[in-house]
Formats: sequence, C-alpha cells, structure tokens
Amino acid sequence: MLSQAEIDALLGAVADGTLPSEDQPPSLSADGRLVKTYDFRRPAKFSNEQLRTLQAIHETVARVAAARLSSSLRGSVVIQLAGTDQLIFDDYLSQLSLPTQLVVMSSTGLAGPFMVDMDLGFALASVDRLLGGPGRIPPERAEPTPIETDLIARVVGHLPHALNEGWSHLQTLDVTVTEAALTPILLRVASPSEVVAVMTYEVRFAGQTAPMTICYPYASLEPLLPRLAATMWYSQRRQVAGSSSAREDIENEIRSVEIPIAATFRAVDIPVEALTELRPGDVIRFDEHFDEPVLVAVADQAQAWAIPGRVGDRVALRLVSPLQPMEA
Repeated sequence: MLSQAEIDALLGAVADGTLPSEDQPPSLSADGRLVKTYDFRRPAKFSNEQLRTLQAIHETVARVAAARLSSSLRGSVVIQLAGTDQLIFDDYLSQLSLPTQLVVMSSTGLAGPFMVDMDLGFALASVDRLLGGPGRIPPERAEPTPIETDLIARVVGHLPHALNEGWSHLQTLDVTVTEAALTPILLRVASPSEVVAVMTYEVRFAGQTAPMTICYPYASLEPLLPRLAATMWYSQRRQVAGSSSAREDIENEIRSVEIPIAATFRAVDIPVEALTELRPGDVIRFDEHFDEPVLVAVADQAQAWAIPGRVGDRVALRLVSPLQPMEA
C-alpha cells in the first residue's frame, strides 16, 4: 500500500504531466518496496480475462455477420477480429476517419448504448453491389444520398442479429439500432473520459479491405462484467453446446448465396462496317469448334473448362475439369 506522501507525489505528477509512461518497468522505492506507475488519465478498468472473453464473443459475431453479408451482397465477405483494446472514448473518436458510418445501438441486456463504426467506403461499396455493380470502394469519401442512406441501413441491419447470436451464450441482448450519423458530434454514447472496450475488425470484400469497430462504454458493460470471467463463459458454452441453431443459421445463409458463373468464348474480330449492319437474327461465327471446351469463370475467377450444349430448351455446360482456381 502506498503512503500518503507517495500518493501525493503521483497526483502531482499527473497534474504537471511528468508521470512516466505505462511502459516503464516497475521500480523500487526508497524503502525497498516495488512501485509500478499508473496513468490516472487512462485507467485500465477491464481485466485481461474480461477482454479475452469479449474477444471470444466477437469472433462469433464476425462469423455470423460475414455469413449474412455474403448472402445479402451475393459475394464472399470475410470479417476477422484484428484486436481487442481498452481506450479512453475521446482517444477512440480521434482515431476515426471522418466522415464514417457511425451507428448507435441499444440493448435490453446492457446498461447503456454502444457504437459501431462501419467504414463509409465499405458501406458505399455494399450499396454499389446491391445495385448490381462490382462493389468497389470509392476513392473519395462523399456523403451518401438519401437512397444510399436507406440501402446502408439495410446493410447495417444485419449486425444486430450477429451481435445477438455472439452474446447468446452469455446474455440475451435484443440489440436494436437507435440512430446513425457520419460524425460523432451529436451522438451521445459516453463521456469523453470514459473507458471503452474496442473490438477492431478487418473486413475483406471483392479483393478490398476496410476496417470496422465496435465500441462498448464501461458503464454499458458494467452489469455483465462479473459474467465475463472465463469460467462463466465456458460453462455457458457447454450448456448450449448441444444446440445446432447457430450452425444451421450460418449454413442456411451460405446456401442462399448466389455466385455468378460465366462461360467465355475466344474473341472474334469483325469489321466495323459489318458490326453496324448487324440485325436481330444475324449469326456471328466464333473460332471455336462446337465440341471445343470454353473457359468457365466463377465470380470473375477462371475455374474450369466446359463443353457448351443444351439440356432441353436451356443452354448448359458440361465440366471437363474440376472447379479450382486457374490462370485464364
């Protein structure tokens, strides 16, 4: 236990900004006792065990969210948890790349709101994909139009289900979206000096990468902190181990994903004059013979060779090589 003089010295160091960094190793005081520095401006309220439990919960959140977004966007979406940290809320806000898609969520199982930051570039790429485009992240951050805002809300709407599923082993949350904004100025989530737990994700979609974070204020999670112990978490998981609902939900979502498949013939050169004179019913001859294989691409990736033909009134392809990534 520190003496009153040592406590006064620590408080004085905080006031004048001379407190050593938290990376400095413990040292011995004048009377031989071990003294470790502590930053009162950035207190560590979450234990390492609680952070590890939050990490386990949000790895499940990532898997469920990725499955639902893959189904909605008709393409592969991979969401991976990159880190779990505790910060001061003001420091967290200073790291955001504005404008960004901020979403405030509430839950009956938590004592207050929490916030999700979905990168605005990924949100706009999702809108582009929903409208039939390739889903490319725009080079510049522009404020979404009203139509884009409505479509972004549809994408964000998959996150509450994923959060409910991730927390279901420990607590029924019943998460709902309360408000959204492009800047945090008018959002009321936590005080600037409050400690928050931040889950940082890496979202990969259509060969691109974007960040996403979930920010829980300490006050919102405080009622659940005793249950975030590892023993409580694993005991809850064993109780629901026999339930296959989560696996079935993910399988159903994956099975409904539509993957575009295209067969490509070799290009043929024709004069511009002949091209302008083409009319419905005209025939363009390609260089391939009718029984030569054509290249099959799955989601714009060359995968196999196949022979074109018909099954009844429908055009069909008969595979002559297995589906696997290959060079075109």
